[in-house]
Amino acid sequence: MEVPALVELACTQAAGTLGGAMPPALLPLPRTPVTAEVWSGERHVRLHGEAIYAVHKGDGRAWWAVVVHESNHLEAGSVHLVALEEIRCENPSGRRG
Repeated sequence: MEVPALVELACTQAAGTLGGAMPPALLPLPRTPVTAEVWSGERHVRLHGEAIYAVHKGDGRAWWAVVVHESNHLEAGSVHLVALEEIRCENPSGRRG
């Protein structure tokens, strides 16, 4: 997927998550390998992916737009907003923090 398409998808996801309030601020991230465990409705979702944008709104909460590489319930290549507190970064040695 091309970068402009990813940005548009991340903006669309952010607008839906943030309830259509103010447009979200997007901050490009260096491609950052991440893992996360979140609840999506009734499902516990695990994912490995790459964070590409930080999404901020004035209420102090932050999300990262993550391109999913592997997940137990999400499609590879999809973009999902994940709350920053749910994200664990991975370094090249495989350690998470």
